[in-house]
Amino acid sequence: MKKQSRSQRSRLQDFREFNQWLRKRVRSQLAGEEYVFTREDFGKISGSVGMTNRLISRFGGSRWYQKTLESWFFGRPEQNLVQTRLIPLNAQVKDRPSAVMPYRMIDDVIEKASFRLIMHECICRKGTGCTDYPIDFGCLFLGEGARTLLKGDVGRGATIEEAKAHIRKAGEMKLVPLAAYVKLEQWVMGISKENHSRLLEICLCCPCCCLGLRNLKHISPEGRRQVFLNIGFVAKAFPTCQGCFECVSACPAGAIKTKGDKVWVKEDDCVGCGLCQNACPHQAIRLVQIKPARGGILDYFDGLHLDVS
Repeated sequence: MKKQSRSQRSRLQDFREFNQWLRKRVRSQLAGEEYVFTREDFGKISGSVGMTNRLISRFGGSRWYQKTLESWFFGRPEQNLVQTRLIPLNAQVKDRPSAVMPYRMIDDVIEKASFRLIMHECICRKGTGCTDYPIDFGCLFLGEGARTLLKGDVGRGATIEEAKAHIRKAGEMKLVPLAAYVKLEQWVMGISKENHSRLLEICLCCPCCCLGLRNLKHISPEGRRQVFLNIGFVAKAFPTCQGCFECVSACPAGAIKTKGDKVWVKEDDCVGCGLCQNACPHQAIRLVQIKPARGGILDYFDGLHLDVS
């Protein structure tokens, strides 16, 4: 009998644990029971992130993938299955280079939230086995829906100042905040239907593990524009470009192009994450505001009436 490699055994274990969790979750759903999402469940489903990343890396971009998995996951805009908004902490507001509006937008929603919870771990980094960023630096959940997660000890309650400090630390680590509404995740975590509109997730994403950022290049332009939207900031290349092209490899959307020894940005494809700005050693590519702010973060979720107060 052929021996399995370590990676094959790991993948098989991931599948088995995810299958165990899925059966447990479906049984509770069919029985009409309240579901408590626990730290054990968190560990079992984290492997599904690795499985999903491998699936998208293999099939992403194919017609089969876009017509089946991508269309199922993203759905149609009116279904409101997934909406995410990238909030670049290092963006510059036009004509006001010292402004920190993205930070202020996050601070505002933190202050208004009736409850704040910081996850013990990041499910994407845990599922991928991240070695570049701390696995125990988790997402921030806001609103009454987040209170449900205390029951299974997957996170800890946080004060306003603790939540703000968590975002500041994410900025220091150059992680990308991604405000998200993901209906499937709410089912996974047992959030009651009445609290679906009372929850906002702020993921603190690294480019190597985040299901969204890591796989942007494999998502069709339509799917990308529908789900992974910026909040009015895009990257701009400046004449000080030295042609190192560090920004090209850093861009998860493939929006930065080369022309001779310079770069330019295809703005329609830019998601405004700021990873290019972080990577450039010459400050030759920067995020700038091209659209006025709508107001608060919740105003960017089209067709949803989210309320975390």
